[in-house]
Amino acid sequence: MNALVKNMAKAVFPRRMRAPLRYGWMMLQATLSSPRNFLTYLRAKRQRTHLLVRGIRQSDPGLPRRLFQYNHALLPNPYVAELEARSPDIDTAVVHTGLTIGYPAWNLLYYSLLCSLAGETREVVVVETGTNHGFSTILIAQALKDAGVRGRLRTVDIDAHLVEIARQNVARAGLSERVGFHIEDSLEFLSRLVQEVSYIDFAFLDGNHEWSHVTREFEIIYPRIVACKGKVYFDNTQSGGVAVAMDYIRKAYDGNFVEFTQCSWSPPGNAIWQPD
Repeated sequence: MNALVKNMAKAVFPRRMRAPLRYGWMMLQATLSSPRNFLTYLRAKRQRTHLLVRGIRQSDPGLPRRLFQYNHALLPNPYVAELEARSPDIDTAVVHTGLTIGYPAWNLLYYSLLCSLAGETREVVVVETGTNHGFSTILIAQALKDAGVRGRLRTVDIDAHLVEIARQNVARAGLSERVGFHIEDSLEFLSRLVQEVSYIDFAFLDGNHEWSHVTREFEIIYPRIVACKGKVYFDNTQSGGVAVAMDYIRKAYDGNFVEFTQCSWSPPGNAIWQPD
């Protein structure tokens, strides 16, 4: 019955007429679900803090979320491979490459984008929130270069110091021409961006991980992602704010998640969302 009603609505109302009603309903859902989502987030945050207090770290046995003993030539960019080869554990890796998703998530991000853009002849629009030290930025930019498409990655972070570090790392990786840096709040940046572009091919949301912020980032870019059947990539998906945001997205939007629970760290998990 629900499918029948949905199909009838789609037949009567074109997409542009449905959008305001759809977004209004989603905002109402977000408002009504706020107390429950906030409590869920607090429970996840408390559980994570408890684990850290007990000394449970990424390098402990049984938590193979980020790998170090592997063939570093598998990494698509030589500069990242060089630094990763000098990182035998998570603490050293943070010093060299910052709070990045690491391997194998780097390659998952790279190939997700590379395989999405093959054959595109128009200029592509790719976005990243949460530049940090710029290593996920490098992998995304490398995919743009290797795909042979027109377009630059637009990455945003609110911390000017981190953006300067990222700018230097991207330059050392030989990819400066493929990246545009922005220093501001991601919500302001995305709100302005969607006024400038009619589609977004790929977005990596990895900045502020509060559930309300992730949800709002997604809501802003959703129409532009749907316009070209693009993809949204999430990090740290197994608990905390991102997990709560994903739960809301599942209920409020059409589309599908593909989850990779053994990637990344603190908390682990990557996921890719794409519209139906």
